[in-house]
Amino acid sequence: MKSYGIKYLLILMLLLAFSVSGCGEEAQVKVSDTRFAMDTFVKIDAYSEQPGAARLAVDDALQTFQQIALLTDRFSDGGPGSLYEANSRAADAPVHVAPQLAKLLAWLDQRQDTQLDITIAPVVDLWQTARSQNTLPAPAKLQAALSHTGKAQYHFDTAAQTLKYHDAAVKLDLGSVAKGYAVDAAAATLKKHPDVTCALINAGGNIKAVGNKPGKMPWRVAVQHPRDPEAFLGTVLLTDGQAAATSGDYQRYYEVDGVRYHHLLDAQTGQPSRLHQSVTVIAPSALEADYYSTLFFLLPTPEIKNRLTAAKDLAVVIVENDGSIFVSENLQQTWQPAKGR
Repeated sequence: MKSYGIKYLLILMLLLAFSVSGCGEEAQVKVSDTRFAMDTFVKIDAYSEQPGAARLAVDDALQTFQQIALLTDRFSDGGPGSLYEANSRAADAPVHVAPQLAKLLAWLDQRQDTQLDITIAPVVDLWQTARSQNTLPAPAKLQAALSHTGKAQYHFDTAAQTLKYHDAAVKLDLGSVAKGYAVDAAAATLKKHPDVTCALINAGGNIKAVGNKPGKMPWRVAVQHPRDPEAFLGTVLLTDGQAAATSGDYQRYYEVDGVRYHHLLDAQTGQPSRLHQSVTVIAPSALEADYYSTLFFLLPTPEIKNRLTAAKDLAVVIVENDGSIFVSENLQQTWQPAKGR
């Protein structure tokens, strides 16, 4: 339970794209690279007529991803302007943060969702300790940790790009959004390389399409079954620029007296949310997919449906606690259930 929104996001790439040989009229060469960052494997498959140039592009994109990983990791020293530095010093004086981190914090500052709270770190740390001891956090300690959460506990100055914390117990945790943000940054880097015709980025299930696959067709990816690691529920389509992410209760969890305790915590109660088994979100950016998959996991389905009415560019696949599946209306035509489901 290292961080609040760390998601082993439960979307498997279904290489129904495995017959893909290119992304345009001419034959393309696929160049792939996989590296470890943000506690997961990050893979980029890029297509190009110039494999040498594509390899350089993929390396550039993966370095971009790693830069964001370092800046947003609260457990490792990412240097000046990093979240680690802010968590270490921002209770004493405002800390100037790096531009990439400032951009993410500015985006989060516009969100008003109290269930998803980036000050959740003290509560996450309690659960992490409890997990190592196969026990539960003491209620009094949990309440004390919750007293250091909430948006009032920190101030981000957009103009000055500085962070200031209310007290030394306040810590930010960007696990609910950092991976998606890094995927978007990697995709932007790939787009700077004209020799890359199209690509698919997969960071532990945070998936983003760069361009479309051959014949201008969308990419098809599979949504993992939350109770069967060898199975998937169905497939969704991603077009150029779209992203998908899933939050679920089945990757980072432990059990006490037969009860499952996972890492997706409701910031209002400090307890694991028990509303769903998994929530998959398809969105116009990997950041939005990451954010809303976490948020929607913490919200009841009727409220999610209300959100979708206003946010037409979001689509969801929800697996409820009873195993039933809700697919949003804007996915009905393209959702393909797995055989037997």
